[in-house]
Amino acid sequence: MKKIILILSIGLLIGEESPFSFNGYFDFANISRLSDYSIIDIPYRMGSIDFFHQSENISLNGNITLEYQLRSNTHFLESNDPQDFKLDLRELYTTYSGDNFEFRMGKQIHSWGSVDENSPVDNASAFDYYYIFFLGRERKMATLSGALDYYFGSLKINAVFSPIHTTNRVPLGDDDFPITLPIYPLESQIFQNPALPFEGGIQGTYSFEIGEISASYYSGYDRTFNLTGVNVYGHGSDLSFPYIDILFGYRKTNVLGFGGIFLTEWFILRGDYGFFSTEDKNLNILRDSPFNPIWNDSLHFSYPLHEKANYYQTTVQVETEIPIVSINFIAQYFEYDTLEYSSDQLPIDQEISIPNLDINPDEMTPSFFFMPGMGVPLAFLTKKAAIIIMDKSFLNEQLKLTTTAMLDLGLYHGISGIAGSLTEYKVEYNITQDLLGLIGLTKVIGNKDHPDGDKYQFNKMEDFSHLRIELKYFF
Repeated sequence: MKKIILILSIGLLIGEESPFSFNGYFDFANISRLSDYSIIDIPYRMGSIDFFHQSENISLNGNITLEYQLRSNTHFLESNDPQDFKLDLRELYTTYSGDNFEFRMGKQIHSWGSVDENSPVDNASAFDYYYIFFLGRERKMATLSGALDYYFGSLKINAVFSPIHTTNRVPLGDDDFPITLPIYPLESQIFQNPALPFEGGIQGTYSFEIGEISASYYSGYDRTFNLTGVNVYGHGSDLSFPYIDILFGYRKTNVLGFGGIFLTEWFILRGDYGFFSTEDKNLNILRDSPFNPIWNDSLHFSYPLHEKANYYQTTVQVETEIPIVSINFIAQYFEYDTLEYSSDQLPIDQEISIPNLDINPDEMTPSFFFMPGMGVPLAFLTKKAAIIIMDKSFLNEQLKLTTTAMLDLGLYHGISGIAGSLTEYKVEYNITQDLLGLIGLTKVIGNKDHPDGDKYQFNKMEDFSHLRIELKYFF
């Protein structure tokens, strides 16, 4: 019923007498592996509509998308539901504009930072990892929040506040997406922080003749879960057959950021730096036994990790046009490292069973599981990376050729040079003013000598090498 109402609403929005202005696209695509030409089964947005309505100094803004994924059961034996589309109201917010300010309230996507993508200070919106190789808001998720932009001459102040904790949308390992997490806990293993999940921050940007500088502060809970502690239950005083309850949570993270843009006649230099201070607020993880509480009715041991860490991330970007050949060139360098880490220990002397992961007690070191919960999504892949984009247009901008390369520059034992890479070659052709044809070839190269073996992300991504064909209609 909700889908029917939403479809009818879209029809009203795009009707001839509609008071709304709108634009969007429909995208018909096929993505096949290079290895055996089989279809890669991951969701993608087949359609998107942006709508806007202005009434004096108040406006309504929104975005609706249609996501498509192949049905996992095409024989209608496990389910007779024929639906393979999902309608998503990605954004819906209202804006009130004044002489020197703008206030927005509703479900919206926020963008912070000086670099185009992969900014460590861009934390007000969570990420959708299914679209992590896309650009701009396509890779982000909206949150119910309020935002204020205030202008003092050359100074812009942007404040964001949300009463809701939003997390990244991460693939669950049940489809063909190449980036996976090392652990997939059950929902019952998430220990909810009792504190109100208020999140928010403020950013100031000062513009001058040859660029701008910015400083920001953001405080919120991590977008990706972390190991928070372990409880051990027994039957009364008997601990012969213990139940070990592995718990996960979300650390509280504060981010202090700085950025800038420097403009010259020959190039544009951009940069962002973020200092992250994160702490697990679950100092007490006591709870009733979630498994067979009649038998495992007593809590014998409780080991909260009390995890704390400081880390930094930085991204530097340079963009220019190569003379004579008129090639647009963009290069980014990303780096991340942990500065300080501390936690309590887990004195467990038996093997621990976690869904999708077996841990030997000798390897149960909390620092082994530490991952940044905020910041640049590339931190899931590597601590150091370079991204190079080159494109050139022909035939009066009708034809465009683009090459994109992501290089893993991390330092690994036994490996010299580049450990892994992802390279895309793309051809775009404007068939008409509103119709775009696209062919892209993506090749991922790992390294068999990597110390992580098959667990190395670029090794796992090799099977994601693919050929993509798209026909995109804009309106």
